[in-house]
Amino acid sequence: MQPWKISAGLTAAIAGSAFLLAGSRLEYLAAFRPLILKDHGLLLALHLTLATAALAAAIYAGARTAGLADLGRRLGLAERSVRRGEGDPGLTDALREDEEGDWK
Repeated sequence: MQPWKISAGLTAAIAGSAFLLAGSRLEYLAAFRPLILKDHGLLLALHLTLATAALAAAIYAGARTAGLADLGRRLGLAERSVRRGEGDPGLTDALREDEEGDWK
């Protein structure tokens, strides 16, 4: 899996959680929503965009540091070597049976 996909998913999960937790605490502002959006809507959107980008960049950097950036390439290399018959013979047989449709 690509690190940017991981960071996008985690950013969405964190933002959704924050929205659910903060939504109940900000109910008293519902009456003032049109006024707040009219006066500060552009600035709020800019800050929200920058906060989301910063969070995604931090998660991406953490994934790169943890070595997840090359994980897909390394797994593809390992799968190709197993399919060539190198490595675990049981896994090679299982992959061959899966391709042939011989499930036990």
